[in-house]
Amino acid sequence: MSVSPDTLQTTHPAIDPLTTALGDAVMADDATRDYYANDIFWQPGIRPLAVVMPTSAEDAATAVRLATENSIAVVPRGGGMSYTKGYLPAVEEAIVVDARKLDRVIEINADDLYVTVGAGCTWAKLNEALEESGLRTGYWGPLSGVNATVGGALSQNSAFFGSTLNATVAESVIGVSVILADGSIVTTGSGGRTNAKPFTREGGPDMTGMFLGDNGAMGLKVAATLRLWRKPDATGYLSFGFKTMADMAAVQVDMARERLVAEGFGIDKTKASHSASVNRISDNLKTLGNVAKAGKTLIGGLKDAAAVAAGGASFLKAHEFTLHLVVEARNDDELKTSMNRAREIGAKYGVEIENTVPKVMRSKPFSPVRGMLGLNGERWVPIHAIFALGDWKKVVEANDAFFAEWKPFMDKHGIVYSVMTMTVGTEFFIEPAFYWNDEITPLHAKSVGEDVVRPWLDRPANEAARHAVVELRDATQDLYLRLGGVNWQVARDYPYKSVLTPETWALLEAFKRAVDPRGLMNPGSLELAAPAPTN
Repeated sequence: MSVSPDTLQTTHPAIDPLTTALGDAVMADDATRDYYANDIFWQPGIRPLAVVMPTSAEDAATAVRLATENSIAVVPRGGGMSYTKGYLPAVEEAIVVDARKLDRVIEINADDLYVTVGAGCTWAKLNEALEESGLRTGYWGPLSGVNATVGGALSQNSAFFGSTLNATVAESVIGVSVILADGSIVTTGSGGRTNAKPFTREGGPDMTGMFLGDNGAMGLKVAATLRLWRKPDATGYLSFGFKTMADMAAVQVDMARERLVAEGFGIDKTKASHSASVNRISDNLKTLGNVAKAGKTLIGGLKDAAAVAAGGASFLKAHEFTLHLVVEARNDDELKTSMNRAREIGAKYGVEIENTVPKVMRSKPFSPVRGMLGLNGERWVPIHAIFALGDWKKVVEANDAFFAEWKPFMDKHGIVYSVMTMTVGTEFFIEPAFYWNDEITPLHAKSVGEDVVRPWLDRPANEAARHAVVELRDATQDLYLRLGGVNWQVARDYPYKSVLTPETWALLEAFKRAVDPRGLMNPGSLELAAPAPTN
């Protein structure tokens, strides 16, 4: 296997066996190590000793085995869209395994309604592969699906497209193939049985669940099998404007209880102004072309496109809060019934407005990840929690009071607050986000595009504001925990040990010891102890 000179710039002798075995799949140059020491928010972190990009599950297993045999920690990484330190090393002696080349669509089984894909497959690639089959997964990707991977979504948990009806990605998973700390590859669900297809998650204890939301602390995911369903034949779009978040949330909850909506999200006027993702609805003719193609007829599509061009994003700013919904059904009659009922619920608290936003989101769901920066290049980071559906009112009231109290602090540090709400299955989801001026990192530049960020590249680091954002996020986390909230994307950013009962924490630790006795798989994630430094 050929080895380039750059690959040999190792800083640790334990990397040499990896380079010998995997060649150019191992990168240990300074530029690469620096790049992989940052996520969307946390910077700079600890540099990995090397980065490995395996092209097969077997090569990934070799990387894990050789690393752990030499007491090197293993940190999995997917599309790099996270803000929770999930793919950042917590210890000096660690490698990052970047799974993006494990991106094959392994099997589409239309008869048995499942698809198996490599963990590095993006949601955009998966949906493209499924297009001709007329099938898709229940949850079918995040807004960042052009970069975000299936494995990353399973490690962090994820919700957006299809989630109001079908909950998070975890509900669509049948089984996973995972590399344990010793380099062995195990498969959960019926795919881990002899002489059985990977068609069901049941058949004994649900071992699949232990590897979901774990951020790779239990093992490195290399493949996953997801359930498939036929795509609905009819789709409708609705948007509403509201005076308060409470009015908007009441509509979301009432619709969730009747299972009316495929996906939907509510935003405040600030997010409508600052979010590049939302403002892309008034982007150039490419967007209008996509809307036209999405119309059932050419004429209908062109009329939709004309409405987008006329409306732009300005109408959003006429309302303090706006809600954007996609309704799906098996046929036009069923869709009409659901749309009428959704309109009845929406009219109780708000007014119907132009439905441009959900139309454009659906016309090209996996666009470039422009939303990881604000409209004018502001840095962006969210914080989230989910709550029991019936707790929505107390959560909204507490959230409003909390950010009113913190407004002088935010004004002092130049922090702009916005908020998004969703219902995800039978859960109420809230996600404040913060924008502030700060330096643009190489991760932002590569993800968003060098041409896009060029006007802001000379923006200096603003560590004072960044630390203020950390303080504000910590306080927001504490508020949501007091209200009974739960976090999906735990990694090393959200509290975990402190929110579990001692007995539950002991069970987690016991499982961790069973699959990773030396604590070398993404140490520090889930607040599980990192291994002691070696001498």
